[in-house]
Amino acid sequence: MKTTINRFSYLLLALGVTLAVTSCKRSDDPVPDIPPSDGTQMTLNGGEGGSAAENTVFVDLSADKQTPVKRTTWNLGFYNGNQFRVILNSTSGSSAIEVNETDINAVNADNTDLEGLNIALGTPGAFDNIDDLTGDISKTLIPEISETENNNKVYVINTSGGSHGAGLDPANLFKVRILKAGDDYTLQYAEINATNYQSITIRKDQEYNFQYFSFDRGLVDIEPSKGDWDFQWTWSLYFGETAGGQYPYGFSDLVFINSLAGVSAAEVIFQDEDGKSNGEPSYEDFSESDLPALSLSTSKGVIGANWRVTPSPSPGVVAGAKKDRFYVIKDAAGNYYKLKFNSFTPEDAGKRGYPELEYKLIKRG
Repeated sequence: MKTTINRFSYLLLALGVTLAVTSCKRSDDPVPDIPPSDGTQMTLNGGEGGSAAENTVFVDLSADKQTPVKRTTWNLGFYNGNQFRVILNSTSGSSAIEVNETDINAVNADNTDLEGLNIALGTPGAFDNIDDLTGDISKTLIPEISETENNNKVYVINTSGGSHGAGLDPANLFKVRILKAGDDYTLQYAEINATNYQSITIRKDQEYNFQYFSFDRGLVDIEPSKGDWDFQWTWSLYFGETAGGQYPYGFSDLVFINSLAGVSAAEVIFQDEDGKSNGEPSYEDFSESDLPALSLSTSKGVIGANWRVTPSPSPGVVAGAKKDRFYVIKDAAGNYYKLKFNSFTPEDAGKRGYPELEYKLIKRG
């Protein structure tokens, strides 16, 4: 009986070793190389709101994937790169002012000039209380967080503004102070008239451009990992322009490339004002052999609002996606795509907030 038990035990032990080896082997198998998409057509889910659609939509061309996120669900973005930078949410029209104070509890609505939070929409040069709109991480409104604690001042933030309404709603006003915590951030925050603040450590994660924070919900997931999106479509504060210079304006249907992750793009205009060919290849004809002649840009707004004409009461203005141009996008993996917008408004058989586009792989990275 003893011999039988031992043999059975040896059998179980051998089986367990075999399973363990098999399991380890499977977990060590390399992840298969998934080829990038050849391209497709896509209708972006901007959600309700029409010209002020509620969603920011992140698009990954190589995976044929879109990720819509309500653009007002975050307030601050904490940069995961080498610098200690914090961004405001320009897609909710956010503004901020510095207070010459390091004690967050000492700041309230009575001792702070809150009028400084109002955004002078349409006023040339009025960019002093909103975040940098070019995407240059070295030019955030809140300066780089300092090693010297006393250099980090309190800021008052209006979380919702832009062209969404006039005046300041006290419910949207928060005060913050941001410090360094080793390789991470410490955020102190409270409502404008609170006498006690909350504090949270926000740890960097190199898989993402930013860690996003909401005053109401804490840390929130917003954009996909930085290698998993190429551009975003959104409403945002951006640059208007007149003879007097640039001014802040609330723009619909903006397209921003993922420049922080190395995405670049170029605009190709292939027709003149009369709709005749100007010698540049059309979307259908553009191929890999045309890539060397391109000058790709890493500017966040290289596409911007250039792709469309919005409805206007002015005579002769035809609203819709522009048919004289398309875009070439090089993603972070080195794949080249050509992209064109087909419609976005009823005037061109589309629906505002749900733009239709198509794209095709030109060259695999």
